[in-house]
Amino acid sequence: MKNKFTFVAAWALVTPIAVQAQSTENQALPNMIVTGGLAPIALDQFAGSLTVITAAEIEAAQATYLSDVLRRVPGFAINQSGGPGSQTQLRARGSEANHVLVLIDGVRVNDPTAADEYLFNYALLDNVERIEIIRGPQSAIWGTDALGGVINIITKTSTRNHFNFDAEVGSFNTNRLAFNGGLAKAKWQLDAGINVLDTAGTNISRSGYEEDGFENWTAHVKYGLNVSDRWDLDLSFKHADALNEFDGTDFVVSGLPTDADLWTERSQQTGQLHVAYQHSTDWRSSFAYQRTDVAADNFTFGLGITSATSAETDEYTFNSTLKLGEHDQYRVSFVADHRAIDFSQRGDASPFGDPNQDQSYHTTGLAAEIQHQVNNRFNWSVSGRNDTFNRFADVSNFKLAAAYQLQAEWRVRGSYGTGSKAPSFIERFGFFPANFIGNPNLEPEESDAFEVAVAKSWQQSRFEVVYFNQDLTNEINGFVFDPDSGLFTAANQAGDSERQGLEFDWSGQISDDLGFAVNYTHTDATEPGPTGGDVAEVRRPENMASASLDYRFAGDRGQLRAQLNYQDDQLDVFFDPSTFESSNVKLDAYTTFDVTFNWQLTDEYQVYVKGQNIFDEDYEEVLGYARPGAAYSIGLRGRF
Repeated sequence: MKNKFTFVAAWALVTPIAVQAQSTENQALPNMIVTGGLAPIALDQFAGSLTVITAAEIEAAQATYLSDVLRRVPGFAINQSGGPGSQTQLRARGSEANHVLVLIDGVRVNDPTAADEYLFNYALLDNVERIEIIRGPQSAIWGTDALGGVINIITKTSTRNHFNFDAEVGSFNTNRLAFNGGLAKAKWQLDAGINVLDTAGTNISRSGYEEDGFENWTAHVKYGLNVSDRWDLDLSFKHADALNEFDGTDFVVSGLPTDADLWTERSQQTGQLHVAYQHSTDWRSSFAYQRTDVAADNFTFGLGITSATSAETDEYTFNSTLKLGEHDQYRVSFVADHRAIDFSQRGDASPFGDPNQDQSYHTTGLAAEIQHQVNNRFNWSVSGRNDTFNRFADVSNFKLAAAYQLQAEWRVRGSYGTGSKAPSFIERFGFFPANFIGNPNLEPEESDAFEVAVAKSWQQSRFEVVYFNQDLTNEINGFVFDPDSGLFTAANQAGDSERQGLEFDWSGQISDDLGFAVNYTHTDATEPGPTGGDVAEVRRPENMASASLDYRFAGDRGQLRAQLNYQDDQLDVFFDPSTFESSNVKLDAYTTFDVTFNWQLTDEYQVYVKGQNIFDEDYEEVLGYARPGAAYSIGLRGRF
């Protein structure tokens, strides 16, 4: 890892000195949401459940990992199998971990080699302008993977020449360096950066002393060109290398994690070409080509590579939006896309089976949407999509949403829609010796859901309460014992899984210097039990809460931010190696408290100190995997 830090330092020295030494402001994005429909929609017209995390909020918390800021989003339950770099899963409103679609500047980054989950454990926060989060089914817009919600990470685009750096050291022998630079001219913008993190980590097993470390190296480049009054061109590329150590499982005595010298090396490249054409003031079309390559090699000390997976995804998208009506009150959009995925798995054959295989599938989607602003108070939208798979039957989804401004302070909204999730390669064909074998006969999961919400805005505060309800059919259970093979497999469950609950969200300013945000979520997530009736689903806490205070002082030179997160009791699965039976066990509730202090030394330099889990809470989010204790770090930022 030292070589990577040397490379970063060298990269900083050769960054063009022609970059003017002046402060840069974050790009001011329009007051629009780009993730909530086939066409961007104004914030005050969107009728879904939305959370926007801004660059200012990320910097106030000095957050390193994406999962750190997502823990405060209503309805989001996060389970991490230990310390930095360990497997991290997110469940939205009781959904499965692979039911949330994650995008980076509109590019899908869910991992086909990881059951179509997005691997949050590898996601560092750097060069992020804002994060748009929409909860509830979005398959009518985005197709498969968006059954539980969508997270769109929008990166920064320079508006002036600048150069930034961030250096941080902290607990668990953690070091991080990040450099970003940008050039902005009248017709084009160029952004590039690199972010490197190295940590010794913590011992994630209940016993033993071995630390499980994590390394991450990420680089990005983005170029935008205004070719003419009608044509725009955007190119982007991102490369990430990571190494995370992890422990094995004692399948003989305890059934729990135990120290082992295991690690995974993973790389991912994503690229996008986007071309937009303005036919007229009321008609705009675009074409995008996106490519994602991911590869993961699993190692055991003394044995070398024991297994490997890889996947390549190519996607082509055409989008066209037309404004209609005397006052452009209608927006009609159409999208056609095609996605092809190739999957590969390699490993040693055994008496249990042969993991070596190459699989593929492709899907073609057609979607349409109408957005209508009836008057200053009422707006509605309807969208529909059909996906044609070469391996499954066609799947169609739709969504209807509406919002009404009762009066200046009160607003009501609601939506009803369907969602779908195609079985992943791992669920259908995956093979892990002495552990798991896939089921090629799986059917897509499907759901229908509705939500209603009431919001009140006054002075500098806003409060919203949301009721949501979702039924899931054909839920895929990836922990089903197959007596024929003696391994676990995946199977569609009979009956419906039901998720319903309430979300409360309140934020605002107590004074010009003091801001606050509080939210609470109650979730009731059940699935059909093995002997009849409904049982609670695992890793879905019934109650979650988050609260934060943000205090600025000394003429805004100083900033103090405090964050509290609470997660209720939850169930997890325990497999007893002595009886070959699985059962549900309870994980205790926990509360963590984080504090960040920022001080602006000069216009160019900022120093910060942050403490996470400062009361050293001892807790687990996955059975047998210990989360880190108290951790502290100090950092220096420079903006030129």
